[in-house]
Amino acid sequence: MNVEIIMATYNNIKDMKLVFDAYLNQSDSNFSLCIADDGSRDSVKSLVSVYLELGLNIRHLWQADAGFRKAKIVNKGIETSVADYIILTDNDCIPSVNFVADYKRVLHKNKLIIGRRVDLYPPVSDALRNNKIALQRLENPFWLIFQSAVKGLKRPEIGIRFPACICKIWNKKPRKAIGANMGVSRDALLSVNGFDNDFQGYGFEETDLEWRLAKYGLTSQTVLGRCALYHLFHIEKKESKEAELHLQRKRKAGKMRCDNGIL
Repeated sequence: MNVEIIMATYNNIKDMKLVFDAYLNQSDSNFSLCIADDGSRDSVKSLVSVYLELGLNIRHLWQADAGFRKAKIVNKGIETSVADYIILTDNDCIPSVNFVADYKRVLHKNKLIIGRRVDLYPPVSDALRNNKIALQRLENPFWLIFQSAVKGLKRPEIGIRFPACICKIWNKKPRKAIGANMGVSRDALLSVNGFDNDFQGYGFEETDLEWRLAKYGLTSQTVLGRCALYHLFHIEKKESKEAELHLQRKRKAGKMRCDNGIL
């Protein structure tokens, strides 16, 4: 299975180094990584060069910084990819060691795969950034539960590899997609013309994409207990009211394929 991870990026070198280290240590190394860079400084390009030398199969797409234009650069990544399946994520999300392997077991041409993330609070995030905690700790379920008890992180259960029978029951409840952890066939993304570039400001691009993929005919499958990410703490951006209004207008129009997307 040919898989590419498209990682939306804007500066944030310290977090990206942790994320790249985790991708270097995947149990399944047969994947490519596309850095969809929305106008970062040259330091991101330099970091990509370092990890190319270390053996990570990685490419870097860049566009000039003209405000928040994540949809446009991620669309460029989708358009230029040669993979059959795309995993969408962000540059502050550390993949679990089996992240790629887990996705390969569940990716399907007729499904949108929806993963989740463990949210790391400032103490654990800063300890990772300052090399006071090894990435391997994130794979220890007892450590995750302990850190949850002392307010070091939230939702430790997302990072615990429960038996498949438990996951099957757990995943029956439908959940909404998040852009930081979702997987889908490239053909499906092309069929709906990818993300809508007309969204102004932060938020709702993923909600719109999920709705249009469902209209296209994909079913959603949640994978709690597998495909886990660990989200490094940062102050959350506020969703744009204009973006929310644009989403409402689009749903009223009912179009599966956006007008201003990949093509």
